[in-house]
Parts: sequence; structure tokens; C-alpha cells
Amino acid sequence: MAHLRPYLSHFLSQLAGAGVQKAVVAPGSRSTPLALLLHEMPNVEIHMALDERSAGYFALGMAKSSGTPVALLCTSGTAAANFVPAVVEAFLSRIPLVVLTADRPRELRDVGAAQTIDQVHLYGRHVKWFQDLPTPGAVDLNRHAAQVAARAVHIAMAHPRGPVHLNFPLREPLLPEPGPIAPALMGHIYAAHPAVSAEGLDEAAAWMSGAEHPVIALGPEAPPIAAAVLQALHGAGVPVLADPLSGNGREDGVLTGYDTFIRAGKPPFRPDLVVRLGAPMTSKAFHQWSQNAALILCDWPEGFREPHQLKSLIIEGDPAAALQSLAHRLAPRPGAWLASLEENEAWAWERTADLVSEAPSHFEGRFYAQLNELWAARAMPVLAASSMPIRDVDTFYRKGPLHFYANRGANGIDGLVSTAMGIAQQHGDVLAILGDLAFYHDMNGLLLAQQHGLNAFIVIINNAGGAIFSFLSQSTLPDPVFEELFGTPHQMDFSGAATVYGALFRRARDYAEFREHFLELRSKPGLRILEWITTPRRETAAFHQRLYHSKDEGSE
Repeated sequence: MAHLRPYLSHFLSQLAGAGVQKAVVAPGSRSTPLALLLHEMPNVEIHMALDERSAGYFALGMAKSSGTPVALLCTSGTAAANFVPAVVEAFLSRIPLVVLTADRPRELRDVGAAQTIDQVHLYGRHVKWFQDLPTPGAVDLNRHAAQVAARAVHIAMAHPRGPVHLNFPLREPLLPEPGPIAPALMGHIYAAHPAVSAEGLDEAAAWMSGAEHPVIALGPEAPPIAAAVLQALHGAGVPVLADPLSGNGREDGVLTGYDTFIRAGKPPFRPDLVVRLGAPMTSKAFHQWSQNAALILCDWPEGFREPHQLKSLIIEGDPAAALQSLAHRLAPRPGAWLASLEENEAWAWERTADLVSEAPSHFEGRFYAQLNELWAARAMPVLAASSMPIRDVDTFYRKGPLHFYANRGANGIDGLVSTAMGIAQQHGDVLAILGDLAFYHDMNGLLLAQQHGLNAFIVIINNAGGAIFSFLSQSTLPDPVFEELFGTPHQMDFSGAATVYGALFRRARDYAEFREHFLELRSKPGLRILEWITTPRRETAAFHQRLYHSKDEGSE
């Protein structure tokens, strides 16, 4: 096909020119011309992944940790369907992926051709943009291809960021003709960053001045907030609560123990106004505590994120700029509300330290409480699984230099090993804290470390099943029913996975043994797996309940 090389290489050159520097490629036949030309691109780094589901999360991990667009390529048929979970997560957590799927040409669709499914709008409303490109032929489509590439990256990176899907119907022969890589044909598309409405900020300031108990909630994906802004809010008597996934929890004056003191019923009042940046908070207790409050939501345009149906004022634009402007509009208020929450914050962390010291040596909360000592020396990112690990970070990790990631867009347990490998590829190493079921669900992702020579340290919190259900209403079911449907106990020996994928493996049954192995493995290169056999699920849940009652309340 004489027009294949210029058509596809103009597209790929434009993609690279627009900012795509990395591509994850799953092997296949129909995607051959795209894969070969990507391989020839001097300024695009290719990473192969044998499993499409794993490939999707690998690309997501790279884009999540770099903040830059990553291309993701596969062949036709169910290969493209295996991208669905990662694409959904990318859409809901605003990660810029450029998904490229090869397809049969139109004459082979809906006629029983092999490896052919309906790929048109395959990802539905979980992509920001879709294009079913024309099959190259006699008509010059080079500028069209370049235009689509430029628009794709621009749309993926425009706020709110997210995935785009480009489908390429290709005819045989699939080997592109010899020749050079064609250049990009388009200039950049420059994004307009909408200014925050001064009128909206004035109304928000009026809401704030009328509130007795306002709080600032920095949720997952909130932007970094400057120390001067936090100081201004503190000076105005407004408490700032930071989710561990906001990246702001390390700052002075920011409250991070709110989940514990809210569950303990400590604050004398509930907030009457919440100013939130980022996604909804990880803490369910926070949402119950603030369920009757009004909400000022500062977020980028589109992608509405308010599931709690509060009385709301929405301010679109740069959320960090909005908060900065709002902070400087605030008049000082009486400090009793802020002082009360700071007092409860101190109680929460004192109570947490007491509980950890009282708990059995294989209680998993010990790990999160000591995480700075154990991992901060590496100054590397931490991925926490979406179920219990991120909740335990919220409960037991006070603050420090660590940067946390989680796939909390769709809150699934799938693809976490592969996501961790994508983060490791970007940063050089990663600590992934996974439950036993989350690890099992994506063991294929371990191959990525072997393939690409990655450093990754995986801690498996093994309580033999789904621990989160012991904290939910299902825990009241009779034991046989609960265990079969929700506890899902297993007898897996994860050392076998380490053997298959060439990882260093250790197993611990108490904290002293765990700490010894952790310190041994943390600085070693390559793939390391540390399995910790922790307290039984119901016992862990019982210890969490003890956290919310002080000794003088007779709970012990």
C-alpha cells in the first residue's frame, strides 16, 4: 500500500511533536504498521507489554506519574476490549492517554471476519474524543492524519485531562513501504486557561463570611497549594483538611487525622460549608460528617465531580488560583473552630500511636505508622491499592515527604501491579502496597519489571481474602455465607509468582520480621516482593473500632 508510510508517519510525527514521548505497545498483526513506524521514531520511547489489560495500566501508571500523554497501541478485536478497565480509570481519574487501536477495514466489518469486533465508540463515554480514521488509499490523507494527531493530544491534555481513542482501519499488506519518517505538518494547539470568575469568587467569599464552621477539603488530585495560601487560611481561622492523595498532607498546619476524630465523634460541631478542590475525599466519615454542609467546588471546567448533591457553588478554572484568591478575600474569624479541630487532630494521632503500640505484632496498621522511617529514605513514590491500603494510609500515616498514588477513579482492584510498573518506569522505583486479592488480580503485570529492567518493591498485605468487607454491613452475615461470598479465603502461595517472574521474595509473620525484610529489600535493585501475613480480617476490623474510643471511655 503505497500511501501507508506517509499517512501513518505524518500522524506519529505529529503525535510526538505534540508531546507524546512514550508509547506502550501490545504485540499483534493488524497493528504492525503503527508498531513498526513507532519503532523507527527517534523521539518516542517504546515499551512492549504482552498482555493488553496490563499494557493499559502500565501506560496509565506512566501518564499518572509524569503528567504527560502516553500512547497505547494494540491490534484489533478483543485486544482493544482488554483496554477497557484502564481507559475507564484514566477517564475518571483524568489521566491523558492516547489510545490507538488497529482495526479491520470497513469492508471486513460485520461479515464474520476473524479477530473483528465493533470498535467504533468501543469505550463509549469513557473517552473525551473518538475518531474512526479513514483507511489510507489513493486520496492524500496526510494533513488529515496530522490534524487528528494534534487534536488528540490537545484534547487529552486539556483540563480536565483524560483518554482519547483513535481507531485505525488498515488493509493488507501491513508492512509499510520503505522510506523516511515523514515530518509533522501542524503547529501546536495552544490551550486557553480560563481565568477564575471574580464575580464567582466574590460570591464564594460571601458564603465563607456567613459560615460559622467552614473547612477547606483538599481531595485526591487537588493541585499543590502554596504555603503562603495555607498560612493565610490558617490566619483567617479556616481549617484545611488534606486527603493523602492530594499531595498536600505534608504541609504545616494541614489536618490529616480527621477520619479518626470524626469517627470518634469528637468535633463539637459539624461544618456548615466545605470548600473542596480535587475529587471527593477518600474518607467516608468525612462525607457523613459534612452531609448537611453547603459546598464551594473549585475545579477545572467540565467533568463535574459532586456525587453528594450538596447545595453547591461551582467555580471553574484553575482551582489553586481560585483558592489563593479566596484566601485573600477572607476576614479573620474567631479561632475557636480551628482550635477545636487542631485539638482533635492532636487527640487522633495520640490515640493512633497508642493503638499501634497495643496491637499484635502482625497488625498491619504498624506498617503505615512507620512508613516514613521505612521508605522515606528512598524518596520514591508509593502506590496504595484502592481498597484497604489507601484507607489505612488515611488512618495511620500522619504526614511526611512521601507522594502517594492510587487508582481511585473507578476504585477497582484491577491493574495495580501494572500501574505500579508504569510509575516505576517514570521514577526509577516504586513501593506498591497491595492486598492479596489485588496482587493476585494483576500478577501478569510482574512481567513488565522483567521485560523493562524495572525496580519495584511490592508489599502484599495478606489477610487471606477481602478485608474491606469486614468493615461493611456484609460483616453481620453468618460466617459461612460471609466467608463464601465476601471473605473469599484462599490458599495461594505467592512465592511461586516470585519464582515465575524472577523476583526476590520474603515472607513475614510479625512486624519485627517484616521490618527486617523490608530494610533488606528496599535498596536492592529489580523486582522485590515482601508478603506479610497479617491479623485475621475480623480482628483487624475490631482493632480499627477500638481506635475511635479512648481508654477512659471503657472500651478496653
